[in-house]
Amino acid sequence: MTEVLNKLLFNRYIYFLSKGNKRFAGHSKWANIKHIKEEKDNERMVLFHHLKRQMEVAIQENGITKPSNNVKLAQIIEQAKKANMPAASINTFLEKMEARKNKTQTGIIEVRGPNGYVMLVRYATDNTKTFMLQFRTKIKKTSAKIAEDSAKQMFTHVGNITVEKKDDLEHAMEDAINIGAEDVEEFEENNIKYFQFKCEPKLLNKIRNLLQGLQYNVLSVEENYIPHNIIELNDSDLEVISQIRDKILSLEDVSHIYDNIE
Repeated sequence: MTEVLNKLLFNRYIYFLSKGNKRFAGHSKWANIKHIKEEKDNERMVLFHHLKRQMEVAIQENGITKPSNNVKLAQIIEQAKKANMPAASINTFLEKMEARKNKTQTGIIEVRGPNGYVMLVRYATDNTKTFMLQFRTKIKKTSAKIAEDSAKQMFTHVGNITVEKKDDLEHAMEDAINIGAEDVEEFEENNIKYFQFKCEPKLLNKIRNLLQGLQYNVLSVEENYIPHNIIELNDSDLEVISQIRDKILSLEDVSHIYDNIE
């Protein structure tokens, strides 16, 4: 199930990679080979970033950075190894997570791009000053600009808890009402059905514990920012956005990106 969930989350996480990436007739064979390699390298980078994010969540859930004492973390590390993530990268990340225990600060950076594009960047770091310096350096090399506390108003902040489907949707709705969740939806990925309970972000841990008490198998707990309006951009703008995201995702302390495009 962990492998299925990782594929589910990863497929959503890299949707932007396919936008604006078109090869045209007339390019040389080398140009096409180079383009394909860049796409694969980019996809590999995003996959590794996603896996590290999953490790971080597993560590945050029980405060243990040792895989031998954290079953969920051990499962994700096994997935990382299968994806050919270097052992040195895994060990360095675990050491970093151990060192930053109880020192982590989280936050949201608001970024504006071309033609109405808005991005919210969630980060978790043990050195905010250094991280912000690195972030500004990355942004300076693009056409994006850091916004001043206005972009977040264009999104609705929600909490999502994904669980394995148990019983039927009507029963799940009754459970949602009883535990104080705002809503529940059923969805399917790779022929497997899930429920997603929605609640206020500040109630995520409480609702998760109550769901586990009702014998639901909780697969993921996450905050989400849903845009009030979706915008459409041309291929040129999407290519620019892809480059902006690549630079931001190269920062290890970035945990998630939310934006207002499909």
